[in-house]
Parts: sequence; structure tokens; C-alpha cells
Amino acid sequence: MLRFIRPLRLLSLRSRITIGSTAIAAVVIVLLVLVMRFQVVSVVASATRTLLDADADPYVATLEVDSDPDFSPPGNLQLVAVVSPKGDIVLSTMPTRVENALGSLTTTAAGTSVIDVSGSQYRVVVEHPVNQAGRWTVVAARNAQAEAIVVDDLTTTLSVTGLAILVAFGVASWILATAALRPVNRMRREAERLSVAPERAELPVGPAQDELASLAMTLNAFLARTRQATERERQMVSDASHELRTPLAILTTQLDLASLDTGDAAALAEHIERAKNNVARLSRLANDLLTLSRIEESERAGDTDQQALSTWSDLGDEVMAAVDRVRLIASTKDITVDFDLEPPAASPTPGSGSGSGSGSGAAEARYRLDAGGMAQLVTNIAGNAVSALPRGGGVLVTWRSTPEFGELQVTDDGPGVPESFVPVAFDRFTRPDEARKSRPAPDPATGTIPLPGGSGLGLAIVRAVAERAGGTASLRNVRSGGLEVTVRVPVAR
Repeated sequence: MLRFIRPLRLLSLRSRITIGSTAIAAVVIVLLVLVMRFQVVSVVASATRTLLDADADPYVATLEVDSDPDFSPPGNLQLVAVVSPKGDIVLSTMPTRVENALGSLTTTAAGTSVIDVSGSQYRVVVEHPVNQAGRWTVVAARNAQAEAIVVDDLTTTLSVTGLAILVAFGVASWILATAALRPVNRMRREAERLSVAPERAELPVGPAQDELASLAMTLNAFLARTRQATERERQMVSDASHELRTPLAILTTQLDLASLDTGDAAALAEHIERAKNNVARLSRLANDLLTLSRIEESERAGDTDQQALSTWSDLGDEVMAAVDRVRLIASTKDITVDFDLEPPAASPTPGSGSGSGSGSGAAEARYRLDAGGMAQLVTNIAGNAVSALPRGGGVLVTWRSTPEFGELQVTDDGPGVPESFVPVAFDRFTRPDEARKSRPAPDPATGTIPLPGGSGLGLAIVRAVAERAGGTASLRNVRSGGLEVTVRVPVAR
């Protein structure tokens, strides 16, 4: 069977549909022809028996009441024979070869049977009426070949008709398959056109709510996701190239100047120090790009559901550890970094204020956020705040739990950001203008303005981490002054 099926795989889908449906129709037609032939044979045989009984009944009825009957010959080419109790043929319209077989029929039981005489078959009805003269035998016969001819002719007619129906069915299957696959061909042509078509081109969706429409919608959704990923990667490459170009140009200029000041140790050391700062910024930018790329790749690979679940207290411990790391940076600017942990309501009363601890409830909430993700959130948000604040400022990191989500909130008392920056704050390579951070003075040696310390990717990483955990990230200016960044992560059910 597999040997016959394997070549079919090389044919087109339309051909396979046509061949398969035609083969099934052929099997059905053959079965119908056989069933109808059997039914016709049964009907013809029953009709013949009825006719034979009708041929024999008048003679049987006469013999049952008359011991010395005077028979009149049958009409309409009826084949009837009457044999006396002594074995004499009293009446016969049978062919001679059938008359020669009547002797054997006088001893057979009454009923219908088929006899073979000289290569010809006859269907006969035998009756044995009894009267005073004894046991008589009445035989009525018909040539069975006539039945066979009728059946064969009918079978031939059915076969020819079935073949015509099969051919018509095959043509209809081909036409229907062509019509059914026409939307697929349109989708294929549109897919070929996508390589040169506008980026927003989509596969056509038919008006019918069928499987092809569902396939088209699924493919369109896939193309949209792929297009978004491609646009995001293209934009990322473009933005990264733009961001890398300026520090590389500055670094090249500083190295050129350093080569000119090889005789001045102090000037050479200053150039090297500035070059090291730019290299450090480039390194931070590369690390941020790598981190963001890994997070987004994990999202595209569908690893979100496989992410380890962390309890509220585990993430609270990581908040405290991350705050300690931020404090090391903040100490150079006399900036105070505090944290506040607010456990679920079912937990014991938590401590608050700077360095407050966390309690543990009977059934702690769990989140699709690991310790590394929480560290990235706290470090990026609080680190940005420390970088933007003037000396003596303050930052408060709060990690609280509600029945629906865990909330990380970082608030500072700095100048805030322009309202125009809020909608794009989490986009890549976006930075607030001098309203949030004063612009550095030009480098007296090169005349160029060095880049701000941030890469413009910190908040983009924050949003990526939050969305990977199924949450959201938002930012707003506080009325009393400062900036508030909030990340909400839903409880894992």
C-alpha cells in the first residue's frame, strides 16, 4: 500500500484531492452496482417463480378434483408437462431434451429448482397433486438463460452509467478542488509579492469564515510579529550605530591628541583618562544592548512561561541587595538611597523606613520574575535617579504586594523630566533634555561635548524585564517634585 501511496506525494494537492475523491467514488459505485445486481437477480428469480406457479396452478387444481382429466394445451409459449402416476407424459410443451429429464423430476420433492439440460439451465416448479388415480407430477419450466441475459444487460447498463458518473465526479472534483484552492493560490502569489511589496502588505482574507480565512489571519499575525521584530532590530541597529558613532569619534580624537602629547606626561595621562571614560561608556552601551537583546530573544522564543517563579520575600531580599549596590554609587554624591518593603496583608506587620525588613505570610504570592530581573529593575531605575539627582538628593525604593500584583516603585526628589519625554521614556536611546540633567561643558582640549553617562537603554531594559514577567512599567512626575517609576508584576496563577 505504501508503495502506491508514496508516488502520490509528488503530485499537486489538487491532483491528490481529485484522485482520492474519485477512488472513493469508484469504490462506492462498484459496491452499488454489485448490490443492485444482487437485488435484480433476486427480483427476477422471484418473478420467475411466481410465473411458474401461475403456469402450473390450473393443472394442479384440475388434478386435485378429476382423476381422468382432459387437459388443454397451455398458451403463450408456456412450458408445462403433466406426468401420470404410471409415468406416462399426458401433456407436454417442453423441449425434447427437457422431456427426457422429466422422469427424474417425478421423484423429487415439490418446489422450485434449477436443472441443467444439455448445457442449458431451466428454472422449474414441481408439484405432486394426488387424486384417486394416484400421485401425479406437474412441471412448469422457463429457460434461465433469459434471466441471465436480463441481469447481464442490466449490469452492463449500470456499469456504463457508473463509469460515466465516475468520470463526471472526477471532473467535478477537479473543478471544486481548483475553486477551493484558488484562495491558497492568491495567498501564495501575495506571499511571493511580499518580498517587493510595501512592508504593510498582508495576505488576503476571504469573506468566508473558513479554515483558509483562519490560516490567512494566523499568517498575517505571524507576518506582523515578524515585521515588528525586523523593524525593532533594524531600529536597534540604526540607533546603536548612531549612539556608537559619537563616542568612537571622540575616542579617536582623544587618542590622536594623546599621540601629539607624548612628550607631556600630565597631558598624556589626562587624555588616557578621558579615553578610558569613553571606553567605559562604550562598554556599558554594549552590555545594555546585549542585555536587552537577550530579554527580547527570550520573549520571542516563548520562554516566559518557563521562567522560574519567585516569592515576594525572595524578591524583597534582592531589592535590599540591589539597593546596597546603588548606595555605593550614590555615596560619591551624598545621595541617600532608602528602601521600604510592604509584605502581603496576611504577613506579620512589616518594618518600614530605611532598611526595613520583610515578613513572611502563610502562602506567599509568586511572580514570574527571578532575582536577576529584580536586580536589573532596581539597578537601572535607581541608578538613573542617582545619575540625575544633584548632590544631597534622595531616592526611595518600595517593594509592596497586593492580591493581584507585586509593585516596585522608585521615587526621587529631583527635578523630574519634561512632560514631552514621559510618553517615550521607555523607548531605546531616549534621554531627557537638560530639564532632567544639565548638559556637560565642552571639553577644553577637544572642544567637543562628551556624552552623558547613560546609554538611553536603562528604562528600555526595565520595560522589557517587566513585560517578560507579564507586567507593565510606567513613569510620572511627582507634583511635589521628583520622578516616580512604577513596575507592576502580576501574581502567577
